[in-house]
Amino acid sequence: MSARPELNAPEHAVRDLLTLLAAGEQGEAFHAQWLACVLRRVPGVEQAVLVMGEVPNSGPFVPVALWPQGRACAADLAAACERALDMRLAVSSRGEGRMLLAVPLVLDKDLHGVVAIAAPTVDAGVRDWLQWGLGWLLVAVARSQGEAAGQLRERLMLTLDLTMGVLEETDFVAAAQTVATDAAVRLGCDRVVIGVGDGGLVRVVAMSHSADFTRRIDLTQALEAALNETAEQGGRILIEQGELVEEDGGGFLAAREHLRLVRDYGAGTLLSVPFARDERRHGVFLFEWAGDTVAPVLRHQAEGLAPILGRVLLDRRHGERGVWRRLVDGVRAETQRLLGPMHTARKLAAIGVLALVAFFTFAKGEYRISANATLEGSVRRAVVAPFDGFVAEAGARAGQEVRAGELLARLDDRDLQLETQRWNSQEEQYRRQARDAEAQSNLAQIQIALAQTRQAAAQRELSEAQLTRSRVTAPFDALVVSGDLSQHLGGAVRKGQTLFELAPLEGYRIVFEVEESDIARIEQGQSGELVVTALPDARFPFVVSLVTPVATAREGRNFFRVEATVEAPSAQLRPGMEGIGKIRIDERRLIWIWTHRMFDWLRLQAWIWLGL
Repeated sequence: MSARPELNAPEHAVRDLLTLLAAGEQGEAFHAQWLACVLRRVPGVEQAVLVMGEVPNSGPFVPVALWPQGRACAADLAAACERALDMRLAVSSRGEGRMLLAVPLVLDKDLHGVVAIAAPTVDAGVRDWLQWGLGWLLVAVARSQGEAAGQLRERLMLTLDLTMGVLEETDFVAAAQTVATDAAVRLGCDRVVIGVGDGGLVRVVAMSHSADFTRRIDLTQALEAALNETAEQGGRILIEQGELVEEDGGGFLAAREHLRLVRDYGAGTLLSVPFARDERRHGVFLFEWAGDTVAPVLRHQAEGLAPILGRVLLDRRHGERGVWRRLVDGVRAETQRLLGPMHTARKLAAIGVLALVAFFTFAKGEYRISANATLEGSVRRAVVAPFDGFVAEAGARAGQEVRAGELLARLDDRDLQLETQRWNSQEEQYRRQARDAEAQSNLAQIQIALAQTRQAAAQRELSEAQLTRSRVTAPFDALVVSGDLSQHLGGAVRKGQTLFELAPLEGYRIVFEVEESDIARIEQGQSGELVVTALPDARFPFVVSLVTPVATAREGRNFFRVEATVEAPSAQLRPGMEGIGKIRIDERRLIWIWTHRMFDWLRLQAWIWLGL
């Protein structure tokens, strides 16, 4: 259903039409201005025409205003005008790919013309608005037929005074009560009743000269029955001298409740006129005079006031809705726009939103936990100083690859060489002593010399071993992780001091720092992929091998150490490289993957502040 014409400030429309009538223009200029004024509040109109007759009922009827100006009246629009003139009823039909609405202009059973519009869609709100505008055009018709200037001025002032009375009140009920009382006084009515319905039965909201009418239950029920009788038939009802004397548009109207109201409560003349804002919000004015007849001037004023004041009152009531009612009305209006014609952009947007909702409802993805990663060797071998000494040569330093047996460093061995030579000569001396003792057959001296020989040989072997160990070599093919003696040549080192740290070339482990909020989801055996900073285009698969229960605090957050092994070692990887690893958990909905951290944080805050 299309958007209905809105009157967020109805006094503007009243002021425009009053200004137009007060200008006193006649003929085509007035009709063109009236049509333009009314159409400004009817969206989506493609073409409109106002047809007037030179003589009421007989015509001839000719177009006196067209919109847009200068464009000939379309054949389907002209046909709709002819049907409305023939039937004296509003006609709604479908033309050439558009909707047509023609509303006749009837004053005192005389047919004066018709207004018709063509638009992609036409609803009840557009029809009500056109009838509202025709009420003002009837004033001009009455003036052209010779109505006195004083009467016309009085009618205009009455309309303006009552309209401004509505706008000056603080709420809808007070405004309705003010309008009912003022209208009764100005029109000489014994009672004026205003009823309003919102998608259901019409209920009395105001009664002239009676702020509290709820106590008169029987009268209120009779009045509401008459109001609903008018609202259901959509036409005005006039009762004079106990009979139905006028039928709106020549159609048949039932007036049983009106006649019962006259019979039971002694009313002389009843006039009920419906008004509406849209399909749901509508109402009825009921005017009651004591006499059996009423002056046509007063009746015409009442008929003209009802649609104008009713629309203003409904707008006031519409503007005072509560937040919940505004929300419901907004949802209903948006639903009508989405399900009805037009509003293509809105429909496409709604389809897009529904597609996103469906996507997030059913689409699943791989849930992975990201963590900072550091590459370490599976074995970290320390190479230490074999004895106290001085650095004589540095063969490698941190970052270099070395092969098994390759020289890493050499300690100064001159003292060891001298000591080896000393013990070698001492051993030879003890051997000679042993031979001399054998020649003298001195058994005791032989035993002493042989013991000293063995002692000197052991000391020589120890010196030779230390001399061999002065050359520090790589125990296996490895990468020098730490250690650089090239800047320490000639410096002293102590026995057991770490000189180098080595890591094997093909045995690595990955160490992750997993946040405390994610550690509960990680288990041994889960797989993932690693991307290191130095090789952003390569991905290295891994398997989680160890989850430690010990946390490390850093930068105000707790991290747990998780270790993993590389499934396919690569020559490009080196210990010490850093990157980002993603550990696969399972398949979950994408919307949960993208929002679970936020909701976890909200739950924690709710527990902290509210205990929920």
